[in-house]
Amino acid sequence: MKKILTVLFLALLASCTSIKVKEVDPSLQVSHVCIQNNPKVIVSEYIPVVRKGFERHGITTEIYKGDKPNYCEYHLTYTALKAWDLGMYMHHAELQLYKGTKPVAYAEYHLNGKGGLDLTKWASIDSKMDPVINKLLSGYSPKMVDAYRKTIHLNNKQLNGHNESKADQLRDLKKWFEEGLITEQEYIHEKEKVLNL
Repeated sequence: MKKILTVLFLALLASCTSIKVKEVDPSLQVSHVCIQNNPKVIVSEYIPVVRKGFERHGITTEIYKGDKPNYCEYHLTYTALKAWDLGMYMHHAELQLYKGTKPVAYAEYHLNGKGGLDLTKWASIDSKMDPVINKLLSGYSPKMVDAYRKTIHLNNKQLNGHNESKADQLRDLKKWFEEGLITEQEYIHEKEKVLNL
């Protein structure tokens, strides 16, 4: 009986979740992230969960295939692995954020021993990844990111040396929305502000 209990204890111990995170520095003022498509990842729910996590912190995202778009200052690579034990479940995931070619942040979720006897290994991907993404982006909030965007917009106007007409401002907003640089809520909010000037 002692041996059985010892084996069960060791199996449960081996199933501990390991999370490693190097947080995104708030001084980087990240407001948009381009995510490099990884066709090798077969965890279909993974990227929607990641994108929602970033958007929860006010950071817009877009997926790209092939070469990184020139306007993408920050890009994200990812991986996610599944295992089988009476059903499929995610046992490992990584996110790596780059500024240009320099890695600036990292997050990893890992089930030691692929989860062992731990029943939580079949938990949803959002319940596994939300805490990881929240830690990765702990220095970011929608309010802060919105302030970065407004500063960038004002600086661009000053650099151009002229005030844009309402029509130009509305065209810019629409273009940003279509390119995924701002959310629909931000687009509506900013559009109303321009129309009420």
